[in-house]
Amino acid sequence: MATLPRFATLLVLGAYAVCAAAGSPPRELTLKFPDNATSALGQIERLVVKVSCGRISSLRHVPELYNIEMGYEIPTENVLEARPRLGAAAVGLSRWSGVIGVLSESDDCFAVSAAAEGRTGQSRQWTGRQLGLTQ
Repeated sequence: MATLPRFATLLVLGAYAVCAAAGSPPRELTLKFPDNATSALGQIERLVVKVSCGRISSLRHVPELYNIEMGYEIPTENVLEARPRLGAAAVGLSRWSGVIGVLSESDDCFAVSAAAEGRTGQSRQWTGRQLGLTQ
C-alpha cells in the first residue's frame, strides 16, 4: 500500500484546516413574497429591494418586459428597482417570488427590505422573515 510522504500528509492536513477555518461560502437566500399581498396589490407598477451589508446576487426568471435598475444608495446598500416597460406587461407579486437572490457579506448588519406599489394605488413593505429569509 502506498503512503504519502510525511510532508505531503502535513500539507493535506494544513489545507483542510485552512478550508475549515475559512468557513463555508455564503449561502444564497431567495426572496419570497407573502401570498396574501398578491391580490391586494394587483399588478406591480414598482418593486424596490434594498440589501444592507450584502448584495443582490442573482435574478432568475424575471417577468418579461420589466426594466431593472441596480445600484448603490450608499456603499453598503445594494438597491434593485423594477418597473414594467408597458402597462400591459405588469404582473402580480407572486411572479416575483423566487426571482431575486441575495447574499450576506456581514451577519452583523445584513438586512433586506422590499416595497411594492400596485396598480390599485396600494403599497406594501416587508423585511427579513416576511420575505422568507432565515439565516
